Amino acid sequence: MKIKTDITTLSKLYPIFEDAGIEGVLTGDLEKIRDLKYSELCGKLLKTGRLAEICELITDSTENNGASWAEASMEEAMGVLIPFLVDITAGPIGLKANPETASQETSS
Repeated sequence: MKIKTDITTLSKLYPIFEDAGIEGVLTGDLEKIRDLKYSELCGKLLKTGRLAEICELITDSTENNGASWAEASMEEAMGVLIPFLVDITAGPIGLKANPETASQETSS
């Protein structure tokens, strides 16, 4: 599943992230979220009631394995969100499903 980090996606996510108080991740103001723990991030996003919408925007898909994002587990949703956050804060890291494959690809 491809994660979208283009300007259009970021612009659509900004008001949602702002409602959650984590807009700093999109603007580069990481000071606002530096001490944010995983459980706090989950809580802030759940409080907005828009976590499924966030996943739809990030993946450009209304479905996750044939079901709507609203039916996804927290682990599935965060499995999309965390790589997205890493990509926009630290840059693309080329996450791979199989660590052995990833090490072979980077050593080529």
